[in-house]
Amino acid sequence: MSEQEHAAMHPITDIFARLDQWLTRALDWTVIGLAGLLFILLNVAVFTRFVMNSSVSWSEELPAHVLAALTFIGAAYLTRTSEHLGFDAVVRIMPPGLKRAVMAGNLLLMAGFGALLAYYGGIAAASFGSRMLISVDLPMGLFRWAMPIGGALIALVSLTRLAGLVTGQVDPDDLLPESDA
Repeated sequence: MSEQEHAAMHPITDIFARLDQWLTRALDWTVIGLAGLLFILLNVAVFTRFVMNSSVSWSEELPAHVLAALTFIGAAYLTRTSEHLGFDAVVRIMPPGLKRAVMAGNLLLMAGFGALLAYYGGIAAASFGSRMLISVDLPMGLFRWAMPIGGALIALVSLTRLAGLVTGQVDPDDLLPESDA
């Protein structure tokens, strides 16, 4: 069966595949952008302090907030690429049925964690209201909303993978990180 015939038979599968492809690209570029921004901010701060002998006012605050945002968006990225912390060596040696059940349970727990992070992170982010950073005229919410967004993305990725695993369209081995062997 061709890829087009398969997509025509399973329009939901096609929607999930496109969503997954879009999400992967968006996470790639967001993580690259945040890491690049952090790299630039830290280098400018070091350069101005040690070469120009004059510190910038935001040298600690702004990179710290960018790092916090990178942490939560990066967690979603690692969930998507299956490179998050786990015990995959144990799962690799399990029989296929048990492996599928363990992976499904893991995805359910990850989705629950992501949902809780999104919910409580949203409450925490909203509590900052219109507060601004001390050293730069930027709203704190710009960085604080990374927590609920990262949590929602973790939940979305986990539920999408769980749906694929339960329907048999995703093999449990495809959800493990690449082997170092």
